[in-house]
Amino acid sequence: MLRFIWAYLVYTWGGLHRLFGNKNHLRREHEAAVRCFSRAYEIDPTFRRARLERGVLLWRELGRAGEALADFDALLAEDPRYGPALFCRALAAQEDGRYQAALDDLDTYLALPDPEAYQDEAARAAVLLRELLAE
Repeated sequence: MLRFIWAYLVYTWGGLHRLFGNKNHLRREHEAAVRCFSRAYEIDPTFRRARLERGVLLWRELGRAGEALADFDALLAEDPRYGPALFCRALAAQEDGRYQAALDDLDTYLALPDPEAYQDEAARAAVLLRELLAE
């Protein structure tokens, strides 16, 4: 229990760095957030939200899609039906030009019994990817 509390505190500190980075367009704050999310995951390897957030931050704010995709891949290796990682990996793959992989992930995400909060966005992105791949 103490391990999770410590990991959660470090994760929260990372969230503050991310917020400061987003508000002030400071790359160094985003890098600090990555370090905090990494540390939180090291403290408690079951804290997959920390690894997910690190992947999102690497992909969206820092433009490091390869590292982000590695995080999403690792999360999905542990749990192939982890919806947030499927959805994020699809968007990162799409941005990286890997359209078929993105569509495959979106289809898997949409087939989940409860695809979380992004079902409409995933369905729209899947339609657009199908049109793009059909051309």
